[in-house]
Parts: sequence; C-alpha cells; structure tokens
Amino acid sequence: MNAILDRKSLWLAAGAILLLLACNIGSPSPTPTPTGPCEFTAGGEVTLYNRPDTAAEVFSTQGAGFSTTIQAQTDDGWLGFDPAIAQAANIGPFRLRWIDPEAAGTSSGACADLPAVWGPPPGICFDMPMDDTNVYDAPDTGAGVVTVLHLEEFAAVVGMHPSGDWAQVDLGPGNTGSTAVGWVEAVTLNMNGPCGALPEVTPSP
Repeated sequence: MNAILDRKSLWLAAGAILLLLACNIGSPSPTPTPTGPCEFTAGGEVTLYNRPDTAAEVFSTQGAGFSTTIQAQTDDGWLGFDPAIAQAANIGPFRLRWIDPEAAGTSSGACADLPAVWGPPPGICFDMPMDDTNVYDAPDTGAGVVTVLHLEEFAAVVGMHPSGDWAQVDLGPGNTGSTAVGWVEAVTLNMNGPCGALPEVTPSP
C-alpha cells in the first residue's frame, strides 16, 4: 500500500514539475533596466539651443554621430547637457545647452532617471542671484521686502531705475511660483540673456 502511495506521489510531483515547465516555455525574458549615464547620439544634423525652445538663440549645429551625456530634462522633453565651456557666472539650468525632443537621434542609458528641471524661456533677461537677495516693493532698502530670492531661484529683469542703482524684477517668468514684481539692488545682479538694452523704469506713484 505504501509503495502505491509513493508511486502516486512521485507521479503527482512529476506532473507538477512538467506543468511548471510548460508554463515557462515561450515566456518573454524580462527587459533589462537601462543603466549608466543617459547618452544622446545624433542620427542626423541637430541644432543645439541656449535655452529649451526653438525660438532661443542657437548654440551650435552638429552632424550625425554627435554624442553627449544628458544631465537633465524639462517637463516637455528637452534634453539638457553641459557644453564643457567656461561659464562661472551661470547657475542651474542656465549652465545647460538644449536638444529639441524632436531632434533626430537616439538615447541610451538610464534616461528615465534624469532630473526634471525648469527651462528658462527665450528672449528674457534673467537675474541669477548668487546669494539670498531681498526683493523690495520700492527701490529703497527701507521699503518692505516682497520676497527673498535664493540661490537657483530666478526672476526676469524688467528694467533699470534711472539712477542705475536698482533693477525691477518680475518673478512671474521665473521658477519660484510667485508672480510678484519688485526691486533688487543693482550690485546684486547676475544676469543671463538679452540684457544689454534694458529700459529705464520708475516706481509707480
């Protein structure tokens, strides 16, 4: 009797093993998770921009085979890379140059792990303060402080006070989430963009 039970147990065990093997036959192998730096390689001519927008100033044009390591990505898919040029005064995303998400090319590596960054829009002069900077509601250090700009927080420079000692800034186009408009001392300015012909502005009465 025990011998019959042992044979039945063996047959059942063998059947279970065969069933498991049958279930695994033809199963797709898991797709390996990409590792290593995110690399972009151009499949044709690509235009590189100073800011993540096709309306921005062109940084350079590269041919097929151009390859670079990507450091960051905007929410709308622009790829940012370090151009390996001297730019000590530029901060955060202003240090990057940009590849259009529609550019001809392929990406490899752990691109899904790229940090998402704010992309500065084109055609705007930005203040990139190096230290905490008070934004006042009037061009006077005795005026109320609207907010404080911290390192890697940016605001658009609207214009300069006739005295040259103050700049009016608009936080709306920046990355703080604020829409405040105020004044910063000109000595604190660290600017990027089309800043050479800023208009004169005076405080509202």
